Amino acid sequence: MRPPIMWMAVAFGAGLMAGLFASETVRGTWYVVAPVAVGATVWRKRAPLGAAVGVMGVSGLLWGGAAVAERAATCAGRWAHRQGATRAAMVRLVDPAPEGGGLVDADVIPGTCGGSLRVRWTDAQAAGGTVWVVAGRWVGDAARGTLVARRVIELDAAPGGRGALRGRIVRRVEQLFGSRAPLVDALVIARRTELDPAVRERFAQAGLAHLLVIAGLHVGFLVGWLALCLALCHIPPSCRRWLCVAALVGYVWLLGVPAPAARAAVMLLIDTIARWRQRVVAPRGLLALTALTLCVADPWAAQSVGAWLSFAAVGAVTWAARATASLPRVVRLVAPSVAATILTAPITALAFGTVAPIGVLANLVAIPVAAVTVPGLVLSLVASWIAPVAAPTLAAGSGAGLALLDLIARGAAAVPGGHVVMIAGWSAALLWAAIAVAAWWLWNAPRRRGLIAARLAFLSALIVAASFRGAFSVDECRCLTVHFLDVGQGDAAVLRTPAGRWIVIDGGPRSPQGDAGRSVVIPALRRAGAQSVAVVVSTHADADHLGGLPAVVSAFPPALVLEPGEPLGRPLYLEFLADVERSGARYRAARAGDRLTLDGVTVEVLSPDTAWMSVPVDVNDHGVVLRVSYGRTRLLFQADAGLPVEARLAGRVGRVDLLKVGHHGSHSATSEAWLDELNPREAVISVGRHNNYGHPAPEVVSRLARHGITILRTDRDGTITLTTDGNSETTNIRCQVSGDRCQR
Repeated sequence: MRPPIMWMAVAFGAGLMAGLFASETVRGTWYVVAPVAVGATVWRKRAPLGAAVGVMGVSGLLWGGAAVAERAATCAGRWAHRQGATRAAMVRLVDPAPEGGGLVDADVIPGTCGGSLRVRWTDAQAAGGTVWVVAGRWVGDAARGTLVARRVIELDAAPGGRGALRGRIVRRVEQLFGSRAPLVDALVIARRTELDPAVRERFAQAGLAHLLVIAGLHVGFLVGWLALCLALCHIPPSCRRWLCVAALVGYVWLLGVPAPAARAAVMLLIDTIARWRQRVVAPRGLLALTALTLCVADPWAAQSVGAWLSFAAVGAVTWAARATASLPRVVRLVAPSVAATILTAPITALAFGTVAPIGVLANLVAIPVAAVTVPGLVLSLVASWIAPVAAPTLAAGSGAGLALLDLIARGAAAVPGGHVVMIAGWSAALLWAAIAVAAWWLWNAPRRRGLIAARLAFLSALIVAASFRGAFSVDECRCLTVHFLDVGQGDAAVLRTPAGRWIVIDGGPRSPQGDAGRSVVIPALRRAGAQSVAVVVSTHADADHLGGLPAVVSAFPPALVLEPGEPLGRPLYLEFLADVERSGARYRAARAGDRLTLDGVTVEVLSPDTAWMSVPVDVNDHGVVLRVSYGRTRLLFQADAGLPVEARLAGRVGRVDLLKVGHHGSHSATSEAWLDELNPREAVISVGRHNNYGHPAPEVVSRLARHGITILRTDRDGTITLTTDGNSETTNIRCQVSGDRCQR
């Protein structure tokens, strides 16, 4: 029988979630509270567990309402009601500000409002723990907002509090580990602001992203090694456990009490108290009591993806260890990793859109390496204070472990089919939840070959039926359709996948004379019957590309937004970020190697990469370059990328069927060597009539003609529509204005 605390924790969590999401948090709940209170009083003797569950549910509802009211009183809560307004606060930095500017967390010095803030810092140097006055624009809501700093004034240069200690650790890490310092910061103190996005992506694709998030695994490594060291010092077992608890509480405080690490600390504390009191706690009861304690201490942990992943993984590992206790050793070795991957897959699909089955195997190698490397990193830092002579040697050994971890991540991420990328959201989560239910159904099947084979056949039939659903439609082509919209002097394209999902690449210009997003892009989507947009791509922050996207994001809240992620202070760019925050879309800074597949249509980011973003080139050359593939058909969207990007990508793109010409046909792009490599059959130039820039340049038009490429222009042909079934020989192109001249 499941322990009563488990049902009580579930009831409190459900009530808490309702309280956090309810629009009227405390007022208006009387009609729920009163009946439950009366029912609990009446039935407390006949059904004590039911009464307790009801009381816990109501308690969670009220606790969630109180948490919402408390957040509304913070700076972020107050500022969220007026987007884009200029705000100022006195803050103490949690970490040193990244070199050259970037995101940094800060605690507000209590005054008119309090709480914590995430600040997009300027290029001013700032040490962790120092006090500053920060003024700028507020973008986003209370939960995910950012204060984009325009002016910062230092008030107290003497570091203090948690930030001072973290700042000292960051400086010591830089001295010991050099170029690997950002990875060490992530593994030791959960500071990821300067971690290369390519490293994050590599670990995520390898199923090792949990190693970059300090959670129960890291805590287990450190506590285990600490307990071993204390045992070697002949410390009594009871004292060892309390010393481990004390050290762990201090470490969690240093991290800022993230939900996953707090979960591990609370579990260790409860287990220590139970052993001290000579009590036996069932694993499910321990996990439930930990969840209840964490939700009471931090109500917003109920919405933390890290907390959900942490509890799901621990629950899966605990169950797998018990379920496979009597099976062969190989099964016992693999089962926890398999169970954790399956149970956490719906959560990662919902939040991140990425699931990495290859992590089942990668973790078998990476976790033992991390079990030695992570404590070695901590020991190196400790030794740098108490035994400086030994610190470089320890750091060198730990650095070798870091290199091996990165090598494992590279190898696992390169395995074909090792990770699955989807649009983050409920559709992806439900798919993986169905896989988890199917796995549970198969596991609980009676161990008879015939029955297991029948269930496998049934599941295979469902998969095949789903795969071929609609594949043989007579009335509708299973085609990719691309509309290059006539937005004047600017860029905008909308793509419809074979299953009817939409991708928007740029939104055209916005000026006092008009907004192409409202006047062209949104009407085009509505005429085509679009109900929603799956992906919005902003290639860069120039007004002729980004201008119409705020309107599009507001009218069709997307599931995913991609853009270069280059911090700019332009009002239009800040407005776009604010609209993305309000839409609730998943945001990602596009980097080379990113790949997204929708209904057989693959969108690949070719540029920029992290190294290129650090090169001081024009903002056009930091733009997102995309290759879209469907079957045998390849399309290249070059945005405004010019000759430097073409030279950088030389030899890595290959042949394409259609080229969206770079920079509106300007002479700064479309070189001979570029056309020789791409060898497209058609080229689309998005350009305004009688523009003041001389686009397209005559030499570019002549160059395209010499290569025998059919030239399509929005200034002459209007909106250009391409339809393909994936066979490059059956591509259909038509134009809105001239009609027959470009129809094929």
